[in-house]
Amino acid sequence: MSYATLMVHVDAKEKLDGRVSVAAELADRFDALLVGISAWRPTAVFVSAEELADPPPTQPHLRDMMSALDLKGREFRAAVERDGRRVEWRSVLETPVEAVARAARAADLVIIGRSDRSGSPFVTLDPGTLVLKTGRPVLVVPPAVTTLLPRRVAIAWKDAREARRAVQDAVPFLHEAESVLVVEVSEAGEGEEALAHVKDVAGYLTRHGIEVIAERVRPDEVGASESLLHLIRDENINLIVAGAYGHSRIGEWAFGGATRGLLAASPICCLLSH
Repeated sequence: MSYATLMVHVDAKEKLDGRVSVAAELADRFDALLVGISAWRPTAVFVSAEELADPPPTQPHLRDMMSALDLKGREFRAAVERDGRRVEWRSVLETPVEAVARAARAADLVIIGRSDRSGSPFVTLDPGTLVLKTGRPVLVVPPAVTTLLPRRVAIAWKDAREARRAVQDAVPFLHEAESVLVVEVSEAGEGEEALAHVKDVAGYLTRHGIEVIAERVRPDEVGASESLLHLIRDENINLIVAGAYGHSRIGEWAFGGATRGLLAASPICCLLSH
């Protein structure tokens, strides 16, 4: 198993950032097609799908938006095109979350940035919402990160569907890693059960030719997300793999503590699956 197609979201109004560099680097590593995508929806409520797909002359602001997205595509191609690298560009007048979630049908892995600034959903992609909607593994790249060398990978295990999905989705990275650590943050009195969980995961990976160097159980003394952030620092982790736990609540997404903490504060790339 490998990643044949990588899709990277490009902010319509921001400069190209480290996620594009990470995506290009990974496209080379996995010999994958690299697809850039950008989206921007007009704030006007009454705009038909036909007008969004092909803005008429009577809608100059839509044509200006499409021109801006086309310019972003040229910037993207200038930054990543090189001999031997396969590159595509897509842009659409739509909210970024909806556009990327739909386009992800063509990708094995979606790569997005994690901005420290909030913005309008008409032009800004919300990482948490996308992770829970896209149906594909999502690599979240923090601000200022420009490269990803997944030598030391940590799997943040929780005995749930999302974690099982994340481990399977991360197999290409795990095969590339020099070392893999499986860790579960357990509540008081659950240490032995948690250790059995991580040993099972380690055995599964070993049978797939992935070397696991350690299985760890960390007590939930400071909260799951804080414990994982300490692990990243203590073990010099380059990539963390985790399930994304959340659900829709009256039109908004409510996240589990570990997911929320990693999305907000992880200093390294996180591969999240839901």
